[in-house]
Amino acid sequence: MTLGIDPGYGRCGYAFIERAGNKYSIIEASTIYTDKNTDHAKRLLEIYEHLDTLIKKYKPDNASIETLFFSKNTKTALKVSEARGIILLVLAKNNIEYCEYNPREIKLSVTGNGNSTKESVIKMVSIFTGINIKEDDSADAVAVAISHASKNILKK
Repeated sequence: MTLGIDPGYGRCGYAFIERAGNKYSIIEASTIYTDKNTDHAKRLLEIYEHLDTLIKKYKPDNASIETLFFSKNTKTALKVSEARGIILLVLAKNNIEYCEYNPREIKLSVTGNGNSTKESVIKMVSIFTGINIKEDDSADAVAVAISHASKNILKK
């Protein structure tokens, strides 16, 4: 089982998937929402606790996480970087090996085009899994997991 994570501190997408051949089954995919009126440190703790509980429940074999890409808002980039640090901490605490993929790699892996739109990614995730995911962060997390799981196919 592969865990895919689309990091964020207000919205953190996650997906647990299994692969059988070139078909992917979603075990669970959702988004961790934190309240913008809550202290930032408590929001990070909430992400940590939520992911830790999920990891203990599903016991993934490996994980994948999207790298950050910010061109403008450094304040947001710093807070998301802190959330990523918390995510990496929970993975390390649970002895889960992970790989990182940038947005272009994920789009290329899922759609065949590194410059594809979010809508194209969601459409292909739906085709790969047979499930229509409406939530952007969840769909992104599934795409991250599929990118990693498909790379593992190539290694075997």
